[in-house]
Amino acid sequence: MQRVWLLRGTAILLGLVGLAASDASQSGTLEPSAQARIRAATFEVVQRKPEEDPVISYDRPLPMELMPYQERTDKYRSIGTAFAIGANRYVTAGHVFSLGKGSQFGPPALRDADGTVYEIDKLWKYSDGEDFVEFSLRSEPKGVQILEIGPVPALNDAVFTAGNALGEGVVIRDGVYTSDTPEEQNGEWKWLRFSAAASPGNSGGPLLDQAGRVIGVVLRKSESENLNYALPIARVSASKEGEGRLDGRSPIRLPVMDVAETLTIHQRIPLPASPQQFYAALQSVMIEQIVSAQRQLLVHNQQRLFPDSATSAQLLHTRYSAAFPRIIHESQDGVWAAGSEKTESFQLDHNGFVETARGLVRLRLPDDISLGTLYGDSKLYMDLLLKGYPVRRQIGSESVKVTSLGKAQWSSNFTDSYGRTWQMHAWAEPWADVLLVAVSLPTPEGYVGFLIPITTGFKDLLIETQKLMVNFVYLTMGGTLSQWRDYLAQKNVAPKIFSTLKLEIDPEHDVRFRSKRCELNVTPELLQLSRDSMLWLNFSYYRDGGAVVWDIAGVSLEQSAQKHNWVETARVSEPDAGLPQGFQSNWAKLLAREYPYNATVFNSNGETRINTVADAAGAADQAAKIHYTLTLVGEGEQSQDAMSPRLELLRRSFKELE
Repeated sequence: MQRVWLLRGTAILLGLVGLAASDASQSGTLEPSAQARIRAATFEVVQRKPEEDPVISYDRPLPMELMPYQERTDKYRSIGTAFAIGANRYVTAGHVFSLGKGSQFGPPALRDADGTVYEIDKLWKYSDGEDFVEFSLRSEPKGVQILEIGPVPALNDAVFTAGNALGEGVVIRDGVYTSDTPEEQNGEWKWLRFSAAASPGNSGGPLLDQAGRVIGVVLRKSESENLNYALPIARVSASKEGEGRLDGRSPIRLPVMDVAETLTIHQRIPLPASPQQFYAALQSVMIEQIVSAQRQLLVHNQQRLFPDSATSAQLLHTRYSAAFPRIIHESQDGVWAAGSEKTESFQLDHNGFVETARGLVRLRLPDDISLGTLYGDSKLYMDLLLKGYPVRRQIGSESVKVTSLGKAQWSSNFTDSYGRTWQMHAWAEPWADVLLVAVSLPTPEGYVGFLIPITTGFKDLLIETQKLMVNFVYLTMGGTLSQWRDYLAQKNVAPKIFSTLKLEIDPEHDVRFRSKRCELNVTPELLQLSRDSMLWLNFSYYRDGGAVVWDIAGVSLEQSAQKHNWVETARVSEPDAGLPQGFQSNWAKLLAREYPYNATVFNSNGETRINTVADAAGAADQAAKIHYTLTLVGEGEQSQDAMSPRLELLRRSFKELE
């Protein structure tokens, strides 16, 4: 069953769906005196809208005239309904009140028919499972009426909803009480089902009998039928004062594999508390519970998870070229792989571009901007991304493109399990109470990473989840020799592995690379070099002793992005016995120096290639468990006599150290 909360305003993270009002049933009427009493007891729940941020810019003036007058001129947004049940005691839906958690809008407040707004003082009761909150105000509205609590009526008796329907003031509509439905988790109580119309904004309003007595709190409806849900008001009355209850079950998943566990929560928050105190406590409990459950899920699936599972072996013996980041995931056959996405590319000035695919992004910085400038200017970063990752603001029937979100609202860094330092930035979209979060890894080209729009209140949970997810990113780091020199000059951006590398770049004379595994010296005699020559460090995951490391599995150097003459060395380890035949065959050919490792030219896709195998270090060649292949590629068709001397020079320019 699809639950649909009757909210007015931005849908929260779980994908909530708005409702259209249905025709009212003609099953009963309320006396005028009862209607007046109900209206005096029922209030809008509102949040103060943030002021328009002057740093946010658009590609054209906003057509505000297309927005309804009330919405355009109101300083508040209407999100639900509340009603009085006692002396300075009010009730609304828990999910309405929760919209204030971490929100860019103001905290929830009540507004009466005259437009006066009343601040919430303290929460006295709360239950997320039953979806209600009882609270008091800092000052009571004049003339407020208290709704009398009535018994559950007989089936098919007339009932009425009173609520802030569609955010246009309190409306009373009629229908019938149709049935009871057991609460879904344990059947602990029964929801009241009714046919009286309810629209976005009715959440938290009273369900009333024909005498005008409250019998329930209106919450939601099923998308598949025209019957609404209310919590019996007796559940609110019987609830213990001074206690906020968090009870429920929720699936915990890992996006990289098809596995889930159920998180069961039974937590209590002491009340009374101010809204700010309550939100802080709620956030703390939810983060602790969910993060703990995620970590438990990892522990419980350690033997199945990359990189420790037996099904990780194929990926640990595979080297991808991945300038655009790939996500490591468990395939349907249970084998771990680094999937590639179909990308879209958007050109920037001065050879820059933005490449995107399903929330992943790669920024190649324009040549006239330095990396130091980019890394220190979050506004510049997002302005560039917005050229390829469109953010739009809906105004009436028009969708207006955002050209700048200004500087990031907040920024932080964290380091993943493989020593890669990720930068986190978040930009506000205040018109929708959304943050656009970039989780980015600095590269010689600029950045790669994730772009994630998130309801503001879920920011902290997103941060913790992404700290897990970045461990499953597969990436090749590359750029021009000029970009590499700029990158290496930056402080505290390169992954930890770079502290073990020696990379010396003189674009006119040579490029010298050295790690604990190998060294390579490329000179103009081997490959014509310039500031525009492209250097790629092909990182991969593989076993080193008893641990899996993220380390360099190959080095490629290309004459330029336009001249596809290049040299490459690649690390190849002896395949596990259980790997597919293709791995075994390639290893056998490598040991035997058979094609394509026989130092004989061959043509492929308009290029001439020649490959060989470097001599193993410190061991008999056939007994070595690790070898390095050496590859030379030239544009067009070239002869064996032309390629062989350069291949020999490449062999002398390379040294295996492991």
